[in-house]
Amino acid sequence: MNQANFGYQRTLTSTGTNKNDSTLVLRNAMQLPCGHQICEPCIDPLFGESDNATCPVKDDEYCEQPFPKNQIHKDMCTRREVMSLPVFCEYSKDGCKETPLWKNLKKHIEECEYRPVECNECQEKTPLNNLANHKETECSFRVVVCDHCSQNIPHCQMQSHLDHDCTEYPLNCPNGCENVTLPRNEGVITEVEKHQVKATDQHLMLALSFSGQTSDENKALHTEIEESKKEIEELKLIIQQLHQDNQRLKEEITPLVKSVTKDMKKKLVTLTERLINLERMVEHQPKREVLEKQEQAISSLKDDIKVSQEQITQLERAGPQGGRSQALVPQDVKNQLKTNEKQMAIQDIRLAELDLRFQVLETASYDGILMWKIRDYYRRKQEAKSGRTLSLYSQPFYTSRTGYKMCARVYLNGDGMGKGTHLSLFFVVMRGEYDALLPWPFQQKVSLMLLDQETFRRHVCDTFQPDTTSSSFKRPTTEMNVATGCPLFISHSVLETKTYLNDDTIFIKVKVDSTNIPVP
Repeated sequence: MNQANFGYQRTLTSTGTNKNDSTLVLRNAMQLPCGHQICEPCIDPLFGESDNATCPVKDDEYCEQPFPKNQIHKDMCTRREVMSLPVFCEYSKDGCKETPLWKNLKKHIEECEYRPVECNECQEKTPLNNLANHKETECSFRVVVCDHCSQNIPHCQMQSHLDHDCTEYPLNCPNGCENVTLPRNEGVITEVEKHQVKATDQHLMLALSFSGQTSDENKALHTEIEESKKEIEELKLIIQQLHQDNQRLKEEITPLVKSVTKDMKKKLVTLTERLINLERMVEHQPKREVLEKQEQAISSLKDDIKVSQEQITQLERAGPQGGRSQALVPQDVKNQLKTNEKQMAIQDIRLAELDLRFQVLETASYDGILMWKIRDYYRRKQEAKSGRTLSLYSQPFYTSRTGYKMCARVYLNGDGMGKGTHLSLFFVVMRGEYDALLPWPFQQKVSLMLLDQETFRRHVCDTFQPDTTSSSFKRPTTEMNVATGCPLFISHSVLETKTYLNDDTIFIKVKVDSTNIPVP
């Protein structure tokens, strides 16, 4: 289903009863006529404005039958099962190890020692079992003792107390005298005035020293500025030179890029033509009658060889009385035998080639259903990763003896958005012998499936109705149209489990609705 997820977002301690289209737990479970379950809030989005709907799972024929809302019933058994599931506490990330039953979760949360509570001093939230430690060591309003005046001051106000209020906090001389500190007390103004009168000469020397220091620093800064200006000018010259070099390289590289692009296009056209020729060679497979004639010819040659061997045996037994010399007659027959053996070997080779091609033809189905077995999954996937064989084509299949010709195409390492993370599966319309007698564009419903090899029920399925405006479903003008399908058909993490991958083999099924196709 493509609707919003209405299931409970709850972390279970083990696998629970989940929705068919997500990992969320069923919310108020309802049972469909086909036996599958659905959340109660999901029913209205499933029907939309229609009076009837079908099961969103669609893994067997019962799921494809439409049904009204009044045939959906509450699944009390599943609801009780969900409420009896053990779940983690909401505060498990804070350290709670309890796993109460779902129906007892609310009571546990109200009593959980890890639930957050608010500090009455700083209003920050902390786990209940950490509240005492928070007030002693973490709270910004905890009381601390001033090191100078021994007053109790809130921790967050200590710096302000030291800067403005502490009467015993030592102050430095405002003129920068070294090793001179004055306490901030009621007599601080008097002490400062006394110090300024006593140290007037020292203060004047400090001012003079500071003035000379400032003058030296200004000269140093002026020198640095002049040097920086010179460096900037040098950098400008370097940038100009680099810009000129860049323009020159660009002018030199442009013709090379055009030349390489042209060569690559020529190579691509050549490779495409070779691919088309190979597909045509596979297309023009010999018929059974031709294969039977080849077998008859080989059988006839074998009979001739057998007769020749018998003649040689008779001549060897006859000896000189046979009318010719013993050495001459067998040699002539042996030469004829060698010629026949060579012809038979050639025919055996041709027969093996024809038999291989005929096997491909025998696997073709004519009921609109393709059953594709792909062996050596991991080896083929590695070849796809390395770029050696990016995709695989299935054998052709047909909607009838005179119907549409089609095939499937799979990218084991993914294509487009699914590259490296998913298996991508596509449907291809091919050019057939009877296309002139069929309606176009192609409009039959297509179902792409990855079969479940464990329970035989959890097949991955995607069904679509062809877009009649797409070139993928027009009458083919080349050997095959552009493939269309699902780049994100199934993730590798789900596919590479014993449910769908067994003995290094997967099974792909493609089903095309062959109803309402006129018979030529």
